[in-house]
Amino acid sequence: MTKSTITLTKKQVGNYPRIASELSGAALDIDQWEKGRGLSEKLLQQSHDIAEKMEDEGFEAYDRGQDLTIFGLHSKQSLQLPNFRNICIIPYVARKKRRSSSKELEYFLQKNPNARTWTHTTGKRCTLEELPERLEQLHAKFGRVNQQAFMKKYGARFVFRSTEFGEIAKTDEGLSFHPHAHSVLVLNKFISADEWTRLIVKIKHYFVHHSKDCGKIRSVKELVKYCVKPSDLEHLNGKELIDLHNVCTKKRLVEFLGQLRSQRKDHKDENIRLIRRKGKLTKTLNWSGSAKKPPRWLQGEQALGLAPKLVAWCAPSAIFTPITEPCFIVHGLAHRDHSKIFKWNEVIQMDNSIKVHTKTLTHQKQEIEKIKNNESEAKNREESSEIVGVPRTRPKLN
Repeated sequence: MTKSTITLTKKQVGNYPRIASELSGAALDIDQWEKGRGLSEKLLQQSHDIAEKMEDEGFEAYDRGQDLTIFGLHSKQSLQLPNFRNICIIPYVARKKRRSSSKELEYFLQKNPNARTWTHTTGKRCTLEELPERLEQLHAKFGRVNQQAFMKKYGARFVFRSTEFGEIAKTDEGLSFHPHAHSVLVLNKFISADEWTRLIVKIKHYFVHHSKDCGKIRSVKELVKYCVKPSDLEHLNGKELIDLHNVCTKKRLVEFLGQLRSQRKDHKDENIRLIRRKGKLTKTLNWSGSAKKPPRWLQGEQALGLAPKLVAWCAPSAIFTPITEPCFIVHGLAHRDHSKIFKWNEVIQMDNSIKVHTKTLTHQKQEIEKIKNNESEAKNREESSEIVGVPRTRPKLN
């Protein structure tokens, strides 16, 4: 193992053994797990179909220098990760991009449960040629909305915006779109019902086209969606897919605003990662470092021909079985024997570290449970020893 690999591994270990021991071993509902796995396989197949259509037109949709394999530390299973380029209309890439955005938004909403979601349209359907201008106008509106006098007066702020292209239709003029956006609005003070009504009117007037307050947010998934449904992309040819990709290039289809932008920046500056504990997102130090650029081994031709390296430890998940387990990613395996990876020193050391933390965690839980049981037993004994309703006896007289 090279010196650079040892350094990389040390940077990424951090508090990972503690987190891994805490989040591993959770059993998922088998039916739900099977359903999710089936949907993921379908999404991956759709992504390959789209990428291959683009490749047939001479567009490079795959990164030939990427060779990543994910492993399950306990199940000893492995999976070759697809090597798509960073193209947001490819569903697999879009889903990966959405994960961090969804977590940041969900964490914000945990603290702001009264936030409301809005839907904003841009007018009638438009052609592919008109689509870029529509997007620019819509995004520009959001860029200025929080500075409007009426927003400041009522203490209102838009903190999130996600743009979608709507259902794609084929017409005599070419592809037709219905671009719109979903957003999140928060208030920093209480306002009366009359003030709320006036604010809604002001917001609708500002955005010109149809805008609607959709009420309290029920699910983050309703807000962070694909810019185009995978099922719509299946009906496009390679040239149409490339044209659509060119429209998306350098467009910020998901944007954080105001307080949510500050939250995301703070998490990045403080090297914070959000993880799920008992259904709620909580903060922890990011064990995988905070590199802003991809490492050199993932850049172009420099990635080819290098010895395999362990490049990341991932949050425990149920990729291979319905039981969550620690996972790690290796780059550059090519056709090498995957079983040998579990004999690497850094893998064995991590496995041992996780076992130590798991044993400590189990011991702590047992001690806490023991204390609770002792307190409960003591309380029961105290209650049973009380004598209720026994009259006092008078002292005997001599």
